This record gives sequence, C-alpha cells and structure tokens, in this order.
Amino acid sequence: MRADLHVHTRYSGPSTLPGLRRVLRESYNTPEQVYRLAKARGMDLVAITDHDAIGGALVLGDRDDVIVGCEVTAEFPDEPFCVHLNVLDITQTQHDEIQRRRRDVRDLLPYLRAQGIFTSLNHVASGWNGPITGSHVTALLPWVDALEIRNGSRLAGQNRTAASLAAAYGKVAAAGSDAHTPYAIGRTWVEAPAAATRDEFMRELRAGRARVGGEHGGYFRLANDIVRAAAGFYSDRFRMLVQRPWCWDCHALWWCGLAAMPVIAIPLLLAVAHFVREARFNRGLLFDLVAQPASAAVRLPEAA
Repeated sequence: MRADLHVHTRYSGPSTLPGLRRVLRESYNTPEQVYRLAKARGMDLVAITDHDAIGGALVLGDRDDVIVGCEVTAEFPDEPFCVHLNVLDITQTQHDEIQRRRRDVRDLLPYLRAQGIFTSLNHVASGWNGPITGSHVTALLPWVDALEIRNGSRLAGQNRTAASLAAAYGKVAAAGSDAHTPYAIGRTWVEAPAAATRDEFMRELRAGRARVGGEHGGYFRLANDIVRAAAGFYSDRFRMLVQRPWCWDCHALWWCGLAAMPVIAIPLLLAVAHFVREARFNRGLLFDLVAQPASAAVRLPEAA
C-alpha cells in the first residue's frame, strides 16, 4: 500500500508568509480534491495533515482508506523557531490535547509518547521555521518515531541530510509531497508492500518495514506552487465576490491581491532566493551536527 503522508488543504488556514497572512491561504486544496487526485496517482491510502487542524481530514474521516493526521507546530519556549511534527492516525480528543500542549515542546513530546501516537519530524533540514540548531535536533530525536527523509517540496540535499540522520539514529523513514497545491499530491510517498489495510499500513510503518519513493522538491516545483497558489487565491476571491457582492472585506482582499500581482508575477526569482537560503541553512545545520552533536543548548525531558 502507498500513501502520501504530508498533504495540506484549505483547512491549514491563512498563509504563514510574512505580510500575506490576510491575503493568501496556505492551500486552496479541498479534501475531496486531495482524495480524488491521490487515488488517481496510485495512493491506496489518503492522509491529510493540515497545520494544527484536522477538520479537512475529518471531512473524509469515515472512509477506511483515510488517515487522520496533523502537522503540529511545536514551539520551543523563548526560542525564535518551532518544529513541525507529523502526527498520524489521531482522534479529535488527542488533537485537542495536542493543540493545548504544542506551545511548549517539552510538554507535548511526553504526551505523544504516552499516547503511542506515531510522530515524524518533518523537513528537519529546512530553515523555514527559524534558526534551529543541531543540538535542538539531537534533543528531539529520542522522542520521535520517524524522520521525513523525502519531502516533495525540499531540495534533494536537504532530504539527504534527513536520511543520514534517520540512519544514524535508527529512525523510521517517512515521506510526503508537502503538497499545498494540486500538482504535487501523490508524487512523493511511503510504500508498505506487506500491508493490505490502514491498520496494517500503520503497523508496518511503525516497524520500519516501509520504503519511500517519488519526487524531491526543487526550483521549478516551488515556482509552479507559487503560480498555482496565486491562481487559487483569485479563484477563491472571485467566488466570494459573486456570493457576497456587498462585502467590503471581500473587495478589499481582492484589491490587495491585485496589488500583489507584481510579486506573484516573478515566482522564478522568489524560488531562486528561497532555495539559496535553504541550501545555506542545510550546510550550516550539517556543520553544526558534526561539530557540536552533544551541545547542551537545549534541555528536554528524558525519553522513556
């Protein structure tokens, strides 16, 4: 069985890009669209992992081939960054408790362990969420079941860093497209050949008897996503204007979007700047992991 374990829908909420929070959404995918495309591209199971939300997954939650997941924004108190943890096969009650605890990773991690929730550290070699250090990464590793070693929106070099860490620390290999637009859904996946049901897939994944496959990210993938996100924005705004022509907020957001056109029209330049930064962060993290693997910069509880 195959599953793309990292996919977003419109339930992920507003964009996290600076200055665009009131204008763009993280994704314009609908749950049904994700399900349809994932199935068409050979996925036997469909996982939805929105940012700190499971509403999109619960839309499809009554189906036996759907995994209810969430990409949790776990924060280090008093630190200028966070980490993204993929939690899979969770309930509404567990999700509510995770959201209550996620502001302090030291409180969250013991809860995930006690509940037996499968947890993967996503895109560990990306600087998108702030300047995380090698000592923070090594402090987290005893608490997670898996590392996302192939992320469909990150550079192959970043994924190699994650794969090396997974091998060195004996972690399960996870993978997903990190799709925010329809294009990438189902193009990066985890495959468990011996599984025939969702429960069997999760057991095989936990046991490390699954393999990753599909595409890495890159320059043209990001440029493509920027263009498609812009198209999603204008489609969404147009629908709102048709349904609510009297709404001044809708009109204001429409004109804000038009004002942003010069930025959206140069996605290739934005993609270059992004990946130059990401490649630099990856090199710095690798140096930090090698040079200071036992740094005492962060203290977490001892993992059982």
